Amino acid sequence: MIERKKVFRSLSFQAVLVVLMIGALLTVDGSGQTKILGGPAKTKQPSYGEFENFTLVSYSTLDGWDEPAEIRVSPDGKYAFTAHNPPKQLGTSIIDVSKPEKPRVIARIEGPSSTHSQYVDVIGNILVRNQEKVRNVKPEPKSWEPGIRLYDISDPSKPREVGFFKSDEPPGLGVHGFWLHEDAKGRKFAFLAASKQGYFGNILLIVEITDPSKPREVSRWWYPGTWTAGGEKSGENWIAQGGLGAKGGLPNIWVYLHDMTVYKDRAYLAYRDQGVIILDISDIEKPKMLGQIKWSPPEEGNTHSIGVVVPEHGGRPDLIIATDEVTRICPWGYMHIIDIRYEKNPVQAGTFRLPLNRVCPPGRAGERFGIHDVDRMIKGNIVFGAWENSGFWAVDISDPHAPKSAGYFVPPPAVRAKDDFGHADDVFVHSNGLIYATSSDPGGGLWILKYTPGTKGTVSWTADQKNVTVQYQKRAAKR
Repeated sequence: MIERKKVFRSLSFQAVLVVLMIGALLTVDGSGQTKILGGPAKTKQPSYGEFENFTLVSYSTLDGWDEPAEIRVSPDGKYAFTAHNPPKQLGTSIIDVSKPEKPRVIARIEGPSSTHSQYVDVIGNILVRNQEKVRNVKPEPKSWEPGIRLYDISDPSKPREVGFFKSDEPPGLGVHGFWLHEDAKGRKFAFLAASKQGYFGNILLIVEITDPSKPREVSRWWYPGTWTAGGEKSGENWIAQGGLGAKGGLPNIWVYLHDMTVYKDRAYLAYRDQGVIILDISDIEKPKMLGQIKWSPPEEGNTHSIGVVVPEHGGRPDLIIATDEVTRICPWGYMHIIDIRYEKNPVQAGTFRLPLNRVCPPGRAGERFGIHDVDRMIKGNIVFGAWENSGFWAVDISDPHAPKSAGYFVPPPAVRAKDDFGHADDVFVHSNGLIYATSSDPGGGLWILKYTPGTKGTVSWTADQKNVTVQYQKRAAKR
């Protein structure tokens, strides 16, 4: 249980606090605001441990597996499923969140030491996790099984493996991001960003998993120029792999399917420096490219994931959100709001940057301040996203041409890992009003939040560093 305190701050203390925050921003104009693109920023860049317009429901180290990455939550809100960051934790956790103030790990699915499973998804009673060559270990594994593993979770406390789809052969790295989808006929599919012999970089494999014991490929799609075995020629500056969101900078072009989001008869592909690609999957055995939008060059791209703004009219989306995993190259990645009403020619309606995105101050603890992931099914005008060392943010896109900050929660420094910064990896927004958020760096964990306009305060670790204390600031009464 999180310890909660009410903190009454005098006006003089608030003034000192503001001065200290502004002083930490390094690049300011005469009004005390961070400059972005030559003008003042209306958005304050908060420090670690600060929040505004959020309530913290609970926190968990997941019994020591404190590096959760991708997260999904069951439709009934009873169970959460987290993948984990390599190389420390190789597998998946299943968490009982029926009492969100007390999340409880009820099962683990551990993977072999040669592979890692940074992604997880659930459809019905089927849980799927990816298998990709494990990173950052010595000695490197000599063999591994690229693909996806499928589990029956009719009893979530006792996951049972029922199928395996082998996507490639080593030295292919395996499957990275993926998405599970059910079509109008009730058939279930896994869309995989996978390596494949004879192709340059990851391509899209579509695998039917209606019978999870017999997964089978039904189609594939690749970016033109990447089927090298078929005689296609890649671009002169193309690279197939990059590391940790950085590839050395332009003029290198990272051509590599990272992840995707599927909605009805469309697949929206995050294709790194090729930006966003829209596929027509109405005939799932013959996916067809409809349109593309990219911004690299002249900027770094590294498109990471796509959020669909679910339309109230019930048809295809009017807007999608794209995130760019640019973390070690200044300027850091930011949010793109894309108008896709005319699918053959998507256009950028607006962008949202944090104050640090353009300033890139070398003195701020941490080195990753770009946006990483975003809620995949966005309902309403508030977009929730994970901005790595900048924390979790809410962005109001009521006017997609002029998005604005609507709140933030920046996790406190990961003191267990002896770091002086916090981290944000992924978010999942549930229909029950809760936001499930992960910090995948060592010393991170699972945060359960609620969007609560009007709140403000700070979060700090308890003495044993296994939980946090929340201090809510009472705002001064208006006169």
